[in-house]
Amino acid sequence: MEERRQALQSKNTTLFRHSSGFALPEADDTEHLIGTAILLALEQQCAGRACRAVGEKTPENVFFFPRLKRLFPDAKFIGIARDPRDVLSSAWHFFHKQKAGEDEGAAKVALIRQALPSLQQGARSMLALTDRYPSDCIVVTYERMSDATAMIAARLFRFLGVSDRDDVVRECVARTSFAALSGGRPAGVAQDGSFFRKGVVGDWRSTITPEMNEMILRELGWMFPRFGWEP
Repeated sequence: MEERRQALQSKNTTLFRHSSGFALPEADDTEHLIGTAILLALEQQCAGRACRAVGEKTPENVFFFPRLKRLFPDAKFIGIARDPRDVLSSAWHFFHKQKAGEDEGAAKVALIRQALPSLQQGARSMLALTDRYPSDCIVVTYERMSDATAMIAARLFRFLGVSDRDDVVRECVARTSFAALSGGRPAGVAQDGSFFRKGVVGDWRSTITPEMNEMILRELGWMFPRFGWEP
């Protein structure tokens, strides 16, 4: 849009300088284009079905939500907080590629140090949204969802304004179980490189050393009482 503005300005001051020229893009034009693109993407997710609510789970939405809220005033935000040690463990097994002669411990420490600022910013931004939009933002934990899936699902459905009937909840829980999403692999059976790698809570202990844990707690320890995690 900025390139279009510059092109029109150039023509208005040269080729069309003796006439009124062309109107320049308004400040909201970019927002209209973004909103239209988002609606098209969500419509594709619906695949022709009449949906009352459509979700989009890109993690960076935690930073983009205020802008989304301006585009779509009725938008709602669900934040899912997870023990950062499990997040880091998952990232290690998903992204890391073993190199010959590598110091694995040093590589893990490097990954942790690189990721800590983003984990810090993401968590604080998520909580800030609940303060700014208290009726349209809700935060649940991965651990609680794993422990009481049906109850949390029903709570989220009520938050979204869709049906929380027992049969609806049961079907949704069944369709989104780890085994269903991983192609039949039960939770606890790991497959590195898979988006659905292992599906268990607390697996960080098999990847992160006590020294690494202390490093994480020094930076992110404030989260643990807030979300009910054990240090």
